[in-house]
Amino acid sequence: MPSQYQSAFTLTANEIYNTLANMIISQQVFADNVSKHQTLVDKARVDGTLYGDTKLYYATDVLKSVAWGNDAEASNLLSLDRAEDPEVQAIKLDIFRQIRLTVDNYLTKRAFADEGTFASFNSVMLGWMSETKKIYDGTLYNVFIGTTETSVGKQIKQIDIDADNNSAGENIAKGMADLFTEMSDYTRDFNDYGFLRSYGDSEIKVIWNAKYLNAIKKIDLPSIFHDEALQSVFVGDALPARYFGRAVAAGDKGSGKVINADGEYDNTKGTLRVKTEKEVTISNKAYHLFPGDEIPNGATVGTNKNFEEAEVYVEDDTVICKVVTKLPPYMSAFETGTSFFNPRSLTENHYLTFGHNTLTYLKNYPLITVKAI
Repeated sequence: MPSQYQSAFTLTANEIYNTLANMIISQQVFADNVSKHQTLVDKARVDGTLYGDTKLYYATDVLKSVAWGNDAEASNLLSLDRAEDPEVQAIKLDIFRQIRLTVDNYLTKRAFADEGTFASFNSVMLGWMSETKKIYDGTLYNVFIGTTETSVGKQIKQIDIDADNNSAGENIAKGMADLFTEMSDYTRDFNDYGFLRSYGDSEIKVIWNAKYLNAIKKIDLPSIFHDEALQSVFVGDALPARYFGRAVAAGDKGSGKVINADGEYDNTKGTLRVKTEKEVTISNKAYHLFPGDEIPNGATVGTNKNFEEAEVYVEDDTVICKVVTKLPPYMSAFETGTSFFNPRSLTENHYLTFGHNTLTYLKNYPLITVKAI
């Protein structure tokens, strides 16, 4: 164990008898480590099973009407009028993870004054297994929502937040209200298939960048929030700003860029964050990163580097929100806890194993990115 940690536990020499040490008064194991989890992923969960691995989603388009020829239609009695082939999208259970922990009831116990404190320590450590999974699920899904976009149709919407000398909040409210009106009409603009759709107000879900939502509620409260019609726009889920971003582009690489000519990350030129849970060692220091964490300054990005370009994203503070009508599915394969006792080392190995699908949005539904200009 490193000396800096050992020094924290050195007993104090008694002031009177130098051969004696003052005793530890008590020991407390902190259990209030994660008080609130991101819950967006819980709203997106769909059940999987141990049988099979794929969910299929079918999308169909509108039919058409034609002029009716009354008696002349008799000769067309046996003609066929098939619908166009449906679009089929597969969501597959293909990612499996495991959380591991070793505990014991012998040597570790020597570090504690009594059975109650030791039991509390082991309970907290074992509890971290389920907490770790929640953190993994929540951060992975948040990053996916905040960084995934499609430009098909009108699924990129820009709002001039300084237009007409109005407050940013008023312009965002108007822009969002206009978007909702467009979505309520019969349109092919808000799904990747170009199928005719119409979306009711109760279907539309907004995932806000908290940076914008908090600023609007605080700064524009007097001018907007007396108006119930405008206020109704600012409902939905909110995610911290760090989860919103875009893919690395050619303009992000080179001299004076966020990824310099040597492939190193320069955090003075922008912020790069990781999309997946990953452990890396940079300058002999180990980093364990969850989705949404900033990568270490000086890390290299590119083929055969610390991070592949596809593993990171550029934080983008122009993203105001995402608009969907159905959250991309998060399908769980299974979740099982197992353990075994090793009689030779007197240790217990605990494992939490689980699976989920590769995250993707459903092309039949809108995934609209609203940006500030």
